[in-house]
Amino acid sequence: MFDLAKGGPGAVRLLLFGWLMAGAGLTGAEAPLRVLFIGNSYTYYNNLAGMVEGMSAGRIQTAAVTRGGATLGELYTLTDAREVLRASRWDVVVLQEQSTLGVSQFNGDMVVNDPAGFFTWARIWDEEIRRAGARTLFYNAWARKGRGELQGHLDWAHALIARELGAELLPVGAAFGLAGGVELFAADGTHPSAAGSYLAACVAVMVLVRGECADRVEGVLMDNAAARLREERGALVSLSSEEGVILRRAAAGAVARLREEGGYWKLARPVFVGESVVAGAGGDVAGRWEGTVWLYGRQANVTLQLNVEGAACSGTWTVFAAEPPTSTVLPLEGCAVAEGRARFTVRTLFLTAETHEAWVADGALQGRMPLQGESIYRRQGGTWTLQRGKK
Repeated sequence: MFDLAKGGPGAVRLLLFGWLMAGAGLTGAEAPLRVLFIGNSYTYYNNLAGMVEGMSAGRIQTAAVTRGGATLGELYTLTDAREVLRASRWDVVVLQEQSTLGVSQFNGDMVVNDPAGFFTWARIWDEEIRRAGARTLFYNAWARKGRGELQGHLDWAHALIARELGAELLPVGAAFGLAGGVELFAADGTHPSAAGSYLAACVAVMVLVRGECADRVEGVLMDNAAARLREERGALVSLSSEEGVILRRAAAGAVARLREEGGYWKLARPVFVGESVVAGAGGDVAGRWEGTVWLYGRQANVTLQLNVEGAACSGTWTVFAAEPPTSTVLPLEGCAVAEGRARFTVRTLFLTAETHEAWVADGALQGRMPLQGESIYRRQGGTWTLQRGKK
């Protein structure tokens, strides 16, 4: 009944062929809606696809292709999701993007990525899905625990691409925001608890078949840590009656907004971290500058030596690591000075190019590295301030 195929580290393919058995008991002319879920751990945690199927009372049949931590681009290139899509007839394909629209760090903090990569792969996937005779449904997930200020970025990006493509939307993140009093997160503060997956499943059932959400959902149990289905069936979620009421109301409230005038479709574009350009100030940027930065996932000590000759400059960017104690001296490339602002590039040990710009303000050297990297999905950036050091 279950086909588990390896797809690389952290990958799992879950094909829930429950319809082969459930279909025999269906009565009436209406066939169940066949739904394929494509996503990462936000989809396979707690067997979301199985929860949707179990909650729908036979009206939905599901399958899932997932890979832990994957973006839509990686799901397209590193899994057999396209083969599964083409091998059978599907009515709906649910696409779940990586939870921050790619892996980006700004000053060492995980932030919602500029959605350019998400949009690119959403369009590619939508074309594949339409070619297969199905329709696209975007799974708009939640911001990480304690980062509710980023939910608007996710909502805007998902609504914009859904509107462009004429696709549908699962407003799960919005439902999370309406479900106060219930713990929706696992201990890591990012993945869903069983209650969080229940809420996502409830939103899906309401959107897909305008159904109601059952109090108890049976299905094949999931081993979240191993990213695989277990051998036994049981209750996928256990809620108190009070929790059930809260979650169903939250799901209904989020779904109702889909049908409101404007709703999610006219959200204002938020400013994504790293987009704003800080105005530079005049001053002598030459000299030795010292301080700390948070550009590499943790705090690091840095010394910048800037030698200026007219419009050209040269020097070094030295990074000091505490554990183990090491220093890496990186020469400045393409260094130039214009209107009191220095611009230069350094190449890290991973051979990625970092482009910095710096200017003097309040006696210190202010710097900025816009989000950048080898991929539009995986980038880093940040701002920094260095003080004049001893010559």
